[in-house]
Amino acid sequence: METGAEVFRHLIHSFIRRFGLLDQARTPCGMRLPVSQAHALMEILRAPGLTQNELAERLGLSKSMVSRLVQSLVAAGRAISQKDGRDGRANRIVLTEKGRRVAKELDQRSLARFSDLLEQLPASRRGSVTSALALLSEALQHKAKKRSNS
Repeated sequence: METGAEVFRHLIHSFIRRFGLLDQARTPCGMRLPVSQAHALMEILRAPGLTQNELAERLGLSKSMVSRLVQSLVAAGRAISQKDGRDGRANRIVLTEKGRRVAKELDQRSLARFSDLLEQLPASRRGSVTSALALLSEALQHKAKKRSNS
């Protein structure tokens, strides 16, 4: 008999696979773009000029990983990294026109994918699913804060 944790793990793994998060070259909404780049583009679109450190915190990635991620966005012509005028140690990231186009298309496709998924759920259960996901997100955030304070 499986424990609660084993069932929970199986369900999370099943969701990750079925949603399409294991495909490193394509987003779940079908764009030919690594998922990490897609998430970075969306965050930069929402907050133009955020620093690499802010992006690392929002994505839950290390500073070195975000540095490589930003370099890949710059190399693809999707972003520009500029020294912060007030803090010479910080780099601010802005999207190029190409990056804005890609991010906006990604935003539309992602919203369509999530809307379609939500429509597959009975209307009476949608609030419960959203609440459960919020609770999971809070638990993960709490765990991350405890780990960073250790």
